[in-house]
Amino acid sequence: MPTTISSLLHDFTLTLRHKGRTAATIKAYACDLRAAAAAFPGDISEIPRAALEAWLAEVPTASTQARKLASLRTFFAWCLARELIARDPTLGLEARSTTRRLPRPVKGDGDRAALDAAIGSATMPYRLIFTLLREAGMRVGEVLALNVSDVSLAPGQEGLHVRDPKNRVERVVILGPNSTEKSVRLLRRHLKALGPDMPPTHPLFCSNRKTRTRYTTVVWHWNKLCAGAGLIDPEGKPRYTIHQLRHTAATELLEEGHKIETVQRRLGHRDIRTTMGYAEVSDAAIRAELEGGPRR
Repeated sequence: MPTTISSLLHDFTLTLRHKGRTAATIKAYACDLRAAAAAFPGDISEIPRAALEAWLAEVPTASTQARKLASLRTFFAWCLARELIARDPTLGLEARSTTRRLPRPVKGDGDRAALDAAIGSATMPYRLIFTLLREAGMRVGEVLALNVSDVSLAPGQEGLHVRDPKNRVERVVILGPNSTEKSVRLLRRHLKALGPDMPPTHPLFCSNRKTRTRYTTVVWHWNKLCAGAGLIDPEGKPRYTIHQLRHTAATELLEEGHKIETVQRRLGHRDIRTTMGYAEVSDAAIRAELEGGPRR
């Protein structure tokens, strides 16, 4: 009986779950592999590299092609580790290059001031969540994955231990009474409200049902916040996404003259070229430098 992609999919997804991959990642991998299973129903040891390359070439967008290739690489590496195949058919395959999109920070001092005022008047804990996104430039998923034990507020050691970031590299988001004053103050207030007996593994942000706050709930509060601040388009939709708070925080750090390596560390970028994209959109800083005349 042939060993097929379909016959291995259940065990493969269980492995991903045991390794701590998010539900969204597992769902995406499973979707890609079901499509591959339909295209290659035979034994996995007989799938030729050229056929995989031709199948990937039919994918319409570069980003989707890159995701499908990543799913296949992870799957066949898993098969190779279990000696289900003697060679990895994805070796040497490359996805089409994508057009790099520049970050999109919130534009203009007026819009930024309106957002800051709206965040400052939001109810807890969403006021804290949005403040961390705005000041520390964290991803929404990183903030929602925090546990009580991940918060350090000892003087000179303020920071957040991020355990499950997008690129799967742990890091500490450094906070401080000057650079992230609002975040530090609100974190102290939030921990005090949780109480001293809260278990270290308890989620930092919980719903009324005592379960970890969901991304969709945060987005609902974000949409409500933007509407209250008047930052909506003619169709009544927010002019900015919640992720643009991260873009804005990074852009402002560069505009203030911080080293790009510092911004890279704050954002948790593995490749500094990703951080360089924020430098390219700091037009206000460049204009101010040029229009101010030569330095003497």
